Amino acid sequence: MATPWRSLRTSVNKVFKLSPYKPPNVPRQTLAAAEVIEEECTPHYEPNHFYPARLYEILNNRYQITAKLGWENNSTVWLARDLNQWRWCSARYVAVKIKANNYATKEDAERELRITENITRANPRHVGRNFVSTLLDSFNLPTPHGTHVCMVFDPLCEPLWMLRRRFQGDVLPLNLLRPVAKLILEGLGYLHSECQVVHTGIASMQKRARDRTIYLSRNHFGVEANSLGRPVITDFGLAVEGSQTHYHPIHPDSFRAPEVVLGAGWKYSADIWNLGSFGPLDGLDSNHSTFTEEAHLARIISVLGPPPVDVLHEAKYASRYFDTEGSHSSRLAMLELY
Repeated sequence: MATPWRSLRTSVNKVFKLSPYKPPNVPRQTLAAAEVIEEECTPHYEPNHFYPARLYEILNNRYQITAKLGWENNSTVWLARDLNQWRWCSARYVAVKIKANNYATKEDAERELRITENITRANPRHVGRNFVSTLLDSFNLPTPHGTHVCMVFDPLCEPLWMLRRRFQGDVLPLNLLRPVAKLILEGLGYLHSECQVVHTGIASMQKRARDRTIYLSRNHFGVEANSLGRPVITDFGLAVEGSQTHYHPIHPDSFRAPEVVLGAGWKYSADIWNLGSFGPLDGLDSNHSTFTEEAHLARIISVLGPPPVDVLHEAKYASRYFDTEGSHSSRLAMLELY
């Protein structure tokens, strides 16, 4: 039985807290059911692995979904209105990342959450923390097909790869790239030195599909390129501990660091290389439809020169491309000239 105090608090909240938006009674534009969009494009897509979020749905009795911001192989991200606000306060919006439920163990499902919690509390006074996405809240969403881990963040605008599309040649101009790179380096400094984490990677149209609605993402909300705020490093789903050397492949093909290709082991330097992908090495292999690691190394050498000999001595696969003195093969030299 509810106590008088609890009943009074509930009544006050109903009067003074924000009320949910009601769905508008207007027809929405729909896409053909046969058209594959958004998370349906992920390899081995299984609908039951993704939470069937709906516009205007209220999550965790607090966050009302207002738009879809994006998707990844193992999650979708939604803009939501925080209803835990007084009516006279400005509306507050958050980004809710809903993880898929296709994890073997609870530990695997919560891995990104635990890494993000560590990043959030490591050192709030470090200047680089201002350029890293930190956690506001977290909760679980149970469904008949499994539990979805949810993380709440401040909403952001568009990722750097999308920002580049605003400029000629899909390349960030130097007067924008320099300050952005400097601030991202501050964020990476925080992740590396304080958190010991390697990042490894920096009205909606809708479609009905069986028992769920697949929404198209909205990433642009009218913010001009010259009005952008600070860059923020997000998405720690593939982040790893930086205190040990790793050997597994990371990065998309054309942005892969040479130490990854050579099997020399990688740690924090892999993040610096990834940042360089938005600078002089941007689009290194973009004019070549077929990717090969040999050609990729050749193009890196054409820009930066050959890797240090001591790195080659530690690399598992160096003999594929270099001799014992560090000179690259004739085949690699021909590709470099190509």
